[in-house]
Amino acid sequence: MRRPLNCRALWLMVMAMNSVPSTARPFTAAGFRRGFIAALPFIISNGIAGAVMGVAYRGLGLGFGASVLFSTVVYSATAQAVTLGLWALPPPVAAMMLACAATNARYLVMSAHLRQLFPDMPRRLMLPILLILGDASWLMTVAEAEKGRRDAGYLLGSSVPMAIGWIGGTALGYATPLTPHGPVAIAAAFLPLAFIASLLPTQWRGLRSLLPWTIAAIVGVAVAGTLGQSWAMLIGGGVGTLASALRGDDV
Repeated sequence: MRRPLNCRALWLMVMAMNSVPSTARPFTAAGFRRGFIAALPFIISNGIAGAVMGVAYRGLGLGFGASVLFSTVVYSATAQAVTLGLWALPPPVAAMMLACAATNARYLVMSAHLRQLFPDMPRRLMLPILLILGDASWLMTVAEAEKGRRDAGYLLGSSVPMAIGWIGGTALGYATPLTPHGPVAIAAAFLPLAFIASLLPTQWRGLRSLLPWTIAAIVGVAVAGTLGQSWAMLIGGGVGTLASALRGDDV
């Protein structure tokens, strides 16, 4: 279970990693600072999205602690947005777990790539960093590595502002007097689609992507009329991914 960020513990971890020669563990405090500064704008953008999520959770009747814990433990805007669309009483736990697993499957590939970038990082040090891994921090770290600046400190530093924005935004949104109706309700309804759409540019592989994407779209539209928007994205995406895998495409 993820615990809330502790600034002192985080800084001690940074300093402990930095005390080890970089040839053995490519982690530097300078890289952490550089990543943290580069990702500072995400405190605002993630905070706004997290605030909408917090208001939506309050509208569902969740308590403050449960809402913040949800954003801390699950810590996935996409998965949380999709499960929000599946919410009912009683909650369909099995369907929600399946949705979380499906929407977060990309992190298997992302973390495998990080394993190649940082083969010398012990798991006991890398796994805590991966708890707050985000799509943007992964892309930023890969871009840094391609420029010859392979530094796990940058990965942690760029991930922290995103976690602060998302978790803090959830808490702030829940605590504000905004009502989960009107514009906020519209924003919450479009969250699943918005988060999925934000990932599309990173998944495009040229014309080879056209066929599985078309299959996913057709299946999604067919499912939407009976099972709803969130199930449409989940099932459509799953069928499209299966078609791509059967064709032998690289992930």
